[in-house]
Amino acid sequence: MLRRILQILALCCAGLTGVVIWQDLNSPFSASMVIGKIWYGMHPGSLQVSEAIISRYIDPCGLIVALDCTPFLWHPLIATLLSWPAGLVGFVLTGILWFFGRPNQRDGRASKRVTNR
Repeated sequence: MLRRILQILALCCAGLTGVVIWQDLNSPFSASMVIGKIWYGMHPGSLQVSEAIISRYIDPCGLIVALDCTPFLWHPLIATLLSWPAGLVGFVLTGILWFFGRPNQRDGRASKRVTNR
């Protein structure tokens, strides 16, 4: 069940990535669309809320004061990812989702359960 959901998500991500790449190719005067700009264009409030939630409640340095370190999840990691081209991020995300959603195959043969039907 989870594998099927991951495959469906991978196909949806591949379709959206194809649309973004198509828009990049048809726009000769601008650079590739950045994923952070797309997110901000769709819903700027959620981008700001996500930053606050991740920095305060998910990042271990922001969550546990005794660690006495600077938060590292949003600004070095996620902010860098948001500055990458949307086509590249979508391509990588599609590959990851498809990899984890692919069916198990044993030695290139169908499983015994399938062959006994």
